[in-house]
Amino acid sequence: MNLWIRLSLMLIALIAWAAGGAVLAAVRHRARLHAHQDWALTAVAIALLGVGALCSAAAGGLMAIFAFGGVCVWSSYVVAAQRLGLFRLHSPRPVEEAMEKPRPRA
Repeated sequence: MNLWIRLSLMLIALIAWAAGGAVLAAVRHRARLHAHQDWALTAVAIALLGVGALCSAAAGGLMAIFAFGGVCVWSSYVVAAQRLGLFRLHSPRPVEEAMEKPRPRA
């Protein structure tokens, strides 16, 4: 298969995987907000993940679904869910605060 076709398929897969992860976060947010499942949004998520899986499998084989798609879906889900307020990720203290103050030499 031509390199440009593979790159084009992987670009389409990247967009589909990222959108699918964001829609999964939206599905979870709406389920928590309204206490019922939104089946239309779930169908959109399944369709996007299916397109991503088909394009990844065609371009890179079956392992590309897990290696490429898993990372894309996970990262877009985390970013979208954090922006929707489902959870918060906190970074540790900066290194300067964590380190002890230097002691004067005598």
